[in-house]
Amino acid sequence: MTGKRRAGPPRKSDARAGTTPGSGTSAFPVATRKTRRELRAERKRQQRRRIGAAGIAGIVVAALIAAAAITFGVQKAGSHDKKQPLGQTTLLLSVAAPDRSAAETVLLAHDSKAHAGVELLIPARLLTQVCGFGNQPLGRVLALPGGEQLSRGAVSDALGGVKVDGSWVLTTGQLSTLINEVGGITVDVDTDVIEKKPDGSRVLLIQRGPQQHLTGTNAVAFATYSVGNQDAAANLVRLQSVLDGLLAALPRSESAVKRLVTSVGGGATSTLGAARLAALLTGLAADKRANNVLPADLPVVKIDAGGPPAYRADDAQVHSFVQANLAASLPPGAGAVRKRVFVQNGVGTPGLVGTACSRLVHAGYVFAGSGNAVNFGFKTSKVLVFSNTVAAATLGNDVAHALRLPETDVAVSPQGQNVADVVVILGKDYKP
Repeated sequence: MTGKRRAGPPRKSDARAGTTPGSGTSAFPVATRKTRRELRAERKRQQRRRIGAAGIAGIVVAALIAAAAITFGVQKAGSHDKKQPLGQTTLLLSVAAPDRSAAETVLLAHDSKAHAGVELLIPARLLTQVCGFGNQPLGRVLALPGGEQLSRGAVSDALGGVKVDGSWVLTTGQLSTLINEVGGITVDVDTDVIEKKPDGSRVLLIQRGPQQHLTGTNAVAFATYSVGNQDAAANLVRLQSVLDGLLAALPRSESAVKRLVTSVGGGATSTLGAARLAALLTGLAADKRANNVLPADLPVVKIDAGGPPAYRADDAQVHSFVQANLAASLPPGAGAVRKRVFVQNGVGTPGLVGTACSRLVHAGYVFAGSGNAVNFGFKTSKVLVFSNTVAAATLGNDVAHALRLPETDVAVSPQGQNVADVVVILGKDYKP
């Protein structure tokens, strides 16, 4: 038979030799066939190796997950404990008399970046314009409804728009307790402090002299003591002495100061919160030890009204003082000339003007005063401008928006005036 030869099954000798017929080379290694027992043992070893590898991988993955969870947890916890940014913080400290008026007022400032402080002492008889309440001595503002916020606003206006971050109101009793908690204070007493009894008798409470150690009661009596019609500067220097004595006696730890101010009582809580208050006080005390605190009286002009002297802020000197010492607390655009708005009550509802003033100040306008309209029969409000220019119309519309009034309430008044840029008469369409 001719042609290709069909390959038959390999011979047994070829299979044993591990060669392909006719090739003369090895096609695969020769291995002895394993028994069933050996095969079962091999399968078990492979299974154990797979389980071991999977277990190790699982442990590694679990460890990575745990590490990630811990890292995330630390980051999350840290995000709720962020420190206040460096910069100047301002606080209006008021010592409240029994009638809730402010017997003494001082603006405290601490700059945690510059490590410098300010004690700006403000006379209680400083005349200020207060939303809804007209011209008021600063000391009386605290006793008005919403007095803490109104006091901050009045001081901010007197300082040309300086942001007052918070209030701290202490009654004379609370200030006395605070001073007792630090073991009393040591101050130079510039005058004999005389206490007048109800029966008309007079008792020497504190004797004049240097380095007098005062308890809380005596320290408060000295801080609030005035001699007749004595000028404000003489009275304020006593408050400064007591304040400096208190700062010198405070613990140096913020946590200790926080516990101290909290122990005085809930009624003495600052609007800054205990932690920020403690940070400001300890920072200011550190500035004081470094001789880097500026004590100053608010620059004022005396107004002789025939009785106890009253004062108004000296605008030029106040501007210079603010630029030199409180510029870090001026908001953007504070130097720009702000439009003045005068508000009248055309309905008769008590407190109506106060709510409007708050909205206007928040919108960046200057409160120019308030009063009652010629009558209380205004069904709609009037937002009066004094020119028919586009700029005047835009100003009127912006004031209306700030008060949540329609632009249809804006009108041009034919009567000229120099009290304010806009006069608002609140009608029944104004919603507080």
